[in-house]
Amino acid sequence: AITLARAGLRPVVFERNPGVGGRFAGDFQGFENWSTQEDVLNGLAALGLRVNFKTGAFRRVAFYGPDGRKRELAASRPVFYLVRRGDVPGSLDRGLLEQALEAGVEVRWRTPLRRTQGPTIVATGPRFGDALCVGYTFTTRLPDQAHAILSDRLAPLGYSYLLIHEGHGTIVSCQFAELREWRAHLERTVEAFGRLVPGLRLEGARPFSGYGNVFSPPRLVHGRRLYVGEAAGLQDALWGFGLRYALVSGQLAARSLITGEDYSTLVLRRLLPRIRTGMENRALLEVSRALFGERVYGWLLDRATARPDPLAYLRRQYAPSAWKRLVWPIVRLGMRFRSRYEDRRCRDPGCTCVWCACGTEGSRCLSRA
Repeated sequence: AITLARAGLRPVVFERNPGVGGRFAGDFQGFENWSTQEDVLNGLAALGLRVNFKTGAFRRVAFYGPDGRKRELAASRPVFYLVRRGDVPGSLDRGLLEQALEAGVEVRWRTPLRRTQGPTIVATGPRFGDALCVGYTFTTRLPDQAHAILSDRLAPLGYSYLLIHEGHGTIVSCQFAELREWRAHLERTVEAFGRLVPGLRLEGARPFSGYGNVFSPPRLVHGRRLYVGEAAGLQDALWGFGLRYALVSGQLAARSLITGEDYSTLVLRRLLPRIRTGMENRALLEVSRALFGERVYGWLLDRATARPDPLAYLRRQYAPSAWKRLVWPIVRLGMRFRSRYEDRRCRDPGCTCVWCACGTEGSRCLSRA
């Protein structure tokens, strides 16, 4: 919307919630800073965005495998930038809203869009849930720090993390399997970090949860609707980092409407190679886990943290490669069986409904469960 408004158009944002960032609860998320050589904050500037929201640059992260042994990843530049999400002071969402209003964007609150007329960009979030993150936000007197644990007892085929910045904390179990056991996974996550971090207390703890789809092939265009971010399936399938993909795809969709360039082609050139590599990485991780058990997590952590330049090592893992492409046919086949909740969006070219507002989307099955 910011890009469209600055080009002289008059975009209208239809938001079903009463405020910005309604999916989130003030929890911390990260702009990963390892998949490209360019610093992510410079990438935001290239999109025409200014950093008018709080960020926390973390150059060190403590990692633990199932054995409980600590490995520290230390880099010369930030591994990630921490941001808060939701309708809270200093959040990414409020910062982008401020820039949108300054650009002349009209926002209609509490207004779900049920029918579209003309070109539309759909940014409604995930189509269905095949990964689940549950946790707590809290306040603390502990200093800034970042921890992550790879253990199937805490987060099957995923990871648990603890992030603390400027007196606020987020503790999460991000699970890619056994989702129905989320309560037990979260309890074990809290217990584990309580042992690892002296003095950790979740003061004023508030529970939150969210889901995402990471195992679906991207779907970018339907009629005159352009889908961006998680609504398009643009997500890192390995660890679920998607903020970069969301913002870049939004800018590319606006560029397509402004210049007439084909949106699918723009995304194919800019994003899809890394999206596909993320799916290949996820497939390799899960196959390795099935063959060698949880010890594979320790191997991965040892390889990453022992490097003199760990970010360069991680960047290579996210770069497309010929040998990883060999597993792509298997990945595509596997995705047919991984999607736990079907996308029931109407595919009729003449239809103008927006699936997220029609009340039939499969993702609600997860929220009811």
